Amino acid sequence: MKFIIKPFSEILVKSKPVRKKYLSFLQTNCSLALKKINPEIKTKFFRDKQEVIVPIELSEFESKNLVKTLSRIAWIESFLEVVEYDLVDVHTIFEKASELYQEQIENKSFAVRVKRSGTHTFKSLDVEKYVWWWLLKRAKNASVKLKNSDIVINIEIKDDKVYLVKNKYLWIWGYPVWTQDKVLSLISGGFDSGVSTYSMIKRWCKVDYLFFNLWWVAHELWVKQVSNYIRNNFSSGYRARFITVNFEEIVAHLVKDINHRFRWIILKRLFLMVADRLAKENEYYAIIKWDSLWQVSSQTLKNMFVIDKASDTLVLRPLISFNKQEIIDLSMKIWTYDFACNMPEYCAVISDKPATWARLEQILEEEINFDFSLLEKAIENKKVQFINEVLETEKVWETEIETANIPGEDEVVIDVREELKEKESPLVLEWVKILKIPFFDLVFDFEKLDQTKTYLLYCNKWVISRNQAVALQEKGFKNVKIFRPVLNDSLCAIKTWK
Repeated sequence: MKFIIKPFSEILVKSKPVRKKYLSFLQTNCSLALKKINPEIKTKFFRDKQEVIVPIELSEFESKNLVKTLSRIAWIESFLEVVEYDLVDVHTIFEKASELYQEQIENKSFAVRVKRSGTHTFKSLDVEKYVWWWLLKRAKNASVKLKNSDIVINIEIKDDKVYLVKNKYLWIWGYPVWTQDKVLSLISGGFDSGVSTYSMIKRWCKVDYLFFNLWWVAHELWVKQVSNYIRNNFSSGYRARFITVNFEEIVAHLVKDINHRFRWIILKRLFLMVADRLAKENEYYAIIKWDSLWQVSSQTLKNMFVIDKASDTLVLRPLISFNKQEIIDLSMKIWTYDFACNMPEYCAVISDKPATWARLEQILEEEINFDFSLLEKAIENKKVQFINEVLETEKVWETEIETANIPGEDEVVIDVREELKEKESPLVLEWVKILKIPFFDLVFDFEKLDQTKTYLLYCNKWVISRNQAVALQEKGFKNVKIFRPVLNDSLCAIKTWK
């Protein structure tokens, strides 16, 4: 089995030294990716192509995995699965083509396409005519159709070798990893951050990952999984780093002490402040963000201008002109869609009626209320791991949180929403005690409660309540459940004062 790989066309128009350097990187990336399947697989590069040689018989699983791996390496424009023969004469080419294609073209239309390089006594068109003429005589009810045929028989002749193409794969194009410098990508695990990260890998950058953990350890594990997936499938040639910065205390501080209209903008500025510090310390030449113009409130031009003032390092936004559906479609193409579907959204948790046209003066004035010592503490306590090792030290997340619809005896409901949300749509339960402890205080205050009782955590969409229940169970508290009330029951009602 052999594969002929066609590199990204822009590489082939580079000067000879640059082309040779890039093709050498291609070989390294490909070798690193394929040796995981079978160490016997070899790669060899030429001036305008690369060959993958499989000298042994692969299992069906290994063969499928080989095709899948090649289809996920960003620098490949297309690749062919071929059968190689020595060139004898034109009739021998026909005989070999007949063995491979005769049964396939019976009762179907076909065309023959020949590409030739080197010095020969015949032309490509001569071979095409000879092969299709004799195939017509051998194959039952076959017909030649030069346009829109059922089957296209592709034959490549290079010097003294003939390659019959079994399958042709077109893929994602791009440059090989390592041909550009390091960048730091902000990763959240959602549709946008996965696609923006992939976009920079596709444009030949060495990408490291920066994750801000807002308050949920399971979220961190999910993001590590999707980051590891992206690195394994699209940048095998680079040993990327995964950096985690804990923002739990910062989020609690923002919710308690910062105007709700500016929280999300200031949070994003804090993200950039951290990323800028790391970039300067570790020679990252750009910060990658997943913003798409006017997709959400913080992504207006004015707000992005204000946010970017927090960093001296170049900020790149690969998705700036994409709409949401385009981003989702691309996530399906690169197989990050399923990861993103299960990732909870956090924007609405800390941001309520956010400002869409904030002025820099407003934000700087509001930031006076922020305690920047918390940011210094978060940076100092950052965790840095290599992405290929990041999941080896993590335990598999198996926490199951029990759900209750109606409070039972010795069960107390805790409304974990912040005060503004609670006032807009108060939860009313007759004959049941309700405690109001905002989520940002709950982890710290829970141990002060009566531990002989079971506590049911409530929020509107059950994202925050689940997160807090998981966090509490991680700390050893098993007396927590999620409260999903039966709203048509006489016991429970939610009143809205809007």
